[in-house]
Amino acid sequence: MNDSIDSYDPSNGYYTGNIPIYRNNYTSNFKPNTSNIYFRHSYSPPAHENIYLQEKQQSNTVNPRYLNMSNHHQQQQPQQRLTADRYGFENSGSSSTAYYNRIFAQAHSNTYASRYQNPCFPSTTLKQSRETLPIMDDPPLDYLHYTMDSLIQQLVPNETYIPKQSFIYPMFLCSRIHIQPSILLYKLAQSTMNSIKNLTRDRSIRIMNNFLNILSQWTRTFPYDFRNTDMITQLDEILKQINFYEPTLQSNTHSIKKKLLSKLKALENYEEYIRQLNTKALNNHTHIALTTDIINECPTPILFAQQLTHIELDRLKPIGAEELIQYYIMKLSSEEIRAHPNKTSNTQTRTSNDKLSDIVHDKKLTFCLETYVQWFNRLTSFVTTEIVKHTQRRLRIRLINYFIDTAYECFRLNNFNSMIGIIGGLNMQPVKRLKRTWEKIQSNKLEELEQYMNVTKNFANYRLLLKSAIEEADKYGWIVDKIVIPFTSLVLQDVYFIKTHSKDDTVEGGINLKKYYSMAKFISEEFVQCKQSKCSFERNDVIINYITTSPIFNEDSLMLASYECEPPITPNEKEKWSMLQAKMYTSS
Repeated sequence: MNDSIDSYDPSNGYYTGNIPIYRNNYTSNFKPNTSNIYFRHSYSPPAHENIYLQEKQQSNTVNPRYLNMSNHHQQQQPQQRLTADRYGFENSGSSSTAYYNRIFAQAHSNTYASRYQNPCFPSTTLKQSRETLPIMDDPPLDYLHYTMDSLIQQLVPNETYIPKQSFIYPMFLCSRIHIQPSILLYKLAQSTMNSIKNLTRDRSIRIMNNFLNILSQWTRTFPYDFRNTDMITQLDEILKQINFYEPTLQSNTHSIKKKLLSKLKALENYEEYIRQLNTKALNNHTHIALTTDIINECPTPILFAQQLTHIELDRLKPIGAEELIQYYIMKLSSEEIRAHPNKTSNTQTRTSNDKLSDIVHDKKLTFCLETYVQWFNRLTSFVTTEIVKHTQRRLRIRLINYFIDTAYECFRLNNFNSMIGIIGGLNMQPVKRLKRTWEKIQSNKLEELEQYMNVTKNFANYRLLLKSAIEEADKYGWIVDKIVIPFTSLVLQDVYFIKTHSKDDTVEGGINLKKYYSMAKFISEEFVQCKQSKCSFERNDVIINYITTSPIFNEDSLMLASYECEPPITPNEKEKWSMLQAKMYTSS
């Protein structure tokens, strides 16, 4: 068995060797009247990513006393980074319902029937119709009395109309704020099937075809929803019933299910690849891995920036738009249960609405989004580690200049996430305090880049830069090398702002449909369409392997290494140094 991580061959569905695991991003035929693009864009993953790390003997300038501490950073990640446990994504049943205790009552929806009850299908025989149908106008945004049931009725097709995609996308994306996707699917199917009970065969056929069209859009655009057991079970039952009542629709139902399963399998493989990659990084504490540096592996900043861009796109493209919404649903529900721990702890005193809200929340992991956030954190720590592990000042100076030049190349490539990650690493205290090192650095280029991290006027400089880059890429149809990789932490911050500063409900107690549209528009324009980015420069797997698997120091090890580079000067630094040394010897 070699050191490479087994990878996924899409042709056979299991691991075979030296190529990576990816979940494709899939196109949708959603085309709103405006230029806003609310769908997941096409993605062709690179063919290879050998994560075997070539072990080359390099000159040893590392602080030897910290070799055994370098891997602690990965071990402490659950405390420092976004994890499922931290926000109760999987393990906290109570936190997953608290957020909805208030919202569910305000949605004014009818009581949900048993989730295992099948929608009522008519006994009429169906057949396909290829007739092109007009579409309904979007429901007015200024109406104050929408209930979830009334919005679901807007999704229900009839024989001559289907809802616009400009309504379907925001509804499927944002309705999870009020209702679990499995409940939405149940009610949509039930309403559709009830609508054709007393219709003629031909009219029923047209409605059924339109319903399958809506299901197809859902499974293509938000496939993650169908990882939920209730969702996939309901979908299977719906498709089986359609096949039973109209065998000629089997090709359509089979196509929907086949494409969905392919997407879900690809997602599973991507997740397994990331887990294996993290395991390799966690165990990669060989002497050679700790004594080399990025310049030995990647001699030029341009090449480094290009490989960072490959990594960014690998991790950006699998993220579903719904993950941005779901993450904050999870976060807010956890915050609410911590703020009101007694609200759901006593099951005997809970109201019917409280119990009903148990089924509103999907315990859904936001794996791809969290993986991307963890990658950004790793890049920041990687930059800091690469600098402070060298005791020779000339090597630290060389590396700082190298990283500044790399950040500038990322800026030129519109890879803003890596640019800001590198700048963040240079500004971490273990590097920032090295005054004797920094006095030899020409920092004009760094200061120019730092203006885009300035929080003044809510990152106004960066937002103008991003807007210009997106407009340029859109102007040229997102051709190859028209790349835009946004600063994802700011995207999350903006989604959170919209989520918390725009009310879920209107003053009349109805659902705030404007919020659905504003969130969908923002996520589409600022995030989803950037996943169209494609690069033409060559991929170097050895460099990528070094970046993604080389050991990085934890917070304490970084500070100790920094004090080894330049001894503490101030009383505060000396006190901290003594505390860290005592802590290190106690734990050893």
